[in-house]
Amino acid sequence: MATRQLPLFGTQARAKRACFYSLHPSEKTGRFSAYTPKAMKFFSAKYGIPIVDRPTDLAAFDVVFFSLISFREFYDIARLAQHKRAGQEWIAGGNACVTPASIGWIMDYAWIGDCHESFARILSGDRSLPGMYDSRHPERPVHYVDEDIHLEPIAPSNIEMSKGCPRRCLFCIHPWRHRYQEMPKEIVVDFIQKHKNSRIGLMSNSSDDVSYYDEVSSLLSAKGKSDMTMSNAVQSFTEQMAKERKSDMLFGVEGMSERLRWIVNKPISQALLREKVDICLRNGVKVQLIYQFNLPGEDESDYEEFASDVAYFRSRYTSGSVAMTFIPNQPSAHTPFQWVVPTYSVPMQARLMGMRASLIGSGKTGLGMYLPSPLGASKWFAQVIAEWIAITPAVAAVVERLPSKLEVPAMIEWLAARGVTLPPAFLDRTADTVFPWASVITSGDDADKWKRYLGMCQKLASPRFHGAVAA
Repeated sequence: MATRQLPLFGTQARAKRACFYSLHPSEKTGRFSAYTPKAMKFFSAKYGIPIVDRPTDLAAFDVVFFSLISFREFYDIARLAQHKRAGQEWIAGGNACVTPASIGWIMDYAWIGDCHESFARILSGDRSLPGMYDSRHPERPVHYVDEDIHLEPIAPSNIEMSKGCPRRCLFCIHPWRHRYQEMPKEIVVDFIQKHKNSRIGLMSNSSDDVSYYDEVSSLLSAKGKSDMTMSNAVQSFTEQMAKERKSDMLFGVEGMSERLRWIVNKPISQALLREKVDICLRNGVKVQLIYQFNLPGEDESDYEEFASDVAYFRSRYTSGSVAMTFIPNQPSAHTPFQWVVPTYSVPMQARLMGMRASLIGSGKTGLGMYLPSPLGASKWFAQVIAEWIAITPAVAAVVERLPSKLEVPAMIEWLAARGVTLPPAFLDRTADTVFPWASVITSGDDADKWKRYLGMCQKLASPRFHGAVAA
């Protein structure tokens, strides 16, 4: 692939000696897998940057770019670190880099936020941009770059219908990291009308928050096309949308009970949840429900409410499909949940695994319900601490031996006994806590985040939470 002409911000020689490193090459093609970040594919094609996936290939390049998609990849980087040669620059980007201090031990720089408009300058050698975290100066403020939604898509079948989120769910980074933007309706309509594929991606944190989505839904139906990436906040989903839907429907439910959803500022009543899933099932739409467990205040009663929802749907439908994915809550940087001390309930995971076992084969006799295995305690904890401490090869070697069924205090003790210690703030978070990501300034920052966390604490102590079911 020939290198294209770059804007003259720096030398072309430097650009020619840059590469992307793929942490997840496809076993079949040796180049891309389902986990290859779209940004890597996009920038590789646009600027003629090779993608390598063998450590032995790295020595030929002056600059190595990484597009990280999760905190789990910090451990992949630790295993790869021995192959960094003297004088070589490593630069990380991607969603995991809103907390860059943990990879500053090996990365020279981390790009914070979007880099659509900035990538050519980074490739040409510019390191003075506002979104560039410099590991030599970890305390220096760096600003999250939140680019305009009108930029070209990074995948040919996708278009961003909205960025950010107008809601204020306490656990979610979308409303706190981005300002909310919507692509003008005319551009989305033109994309749907002209795109040759029948399955297209209208990217949005929640489609039903987009002011014109009901019109988009009708247009998709008229054109015989389907939004393959649609998610929904539940409340505004309609019978008409279900009738027009040609592929799975994803609902972000989050809490397994009504009171937990109230706590995290996602007030979906049990009656409303059942109503929206009913709409899907009676219109033949497959449903994916995304839940969290280990939310603040969670106990056995919350699981019992979830179990009653499962029983309700199984009693009403003899066909159809519902998948229920449980993600253990991981307190997120730059949100009101950053003050929540991480917890993992091994007994709750066991209950969910019991539910999973009871549903195996349910589609042979009635409504097919499926619950994938939730992430276990040790792998979850490895992700959590990757925001807090440097994941060096020595640390990674210890963390990856963590026993699989310990709760958080026991995991902390186990690591400390082997020389891996977490900072005191990990378990003691106050209004004055200086987080490892404190140098990152996001455009969605809100001075009320701490107050919103205190508001959640007040809800947790209220009679409404401990008595009557939230209305």
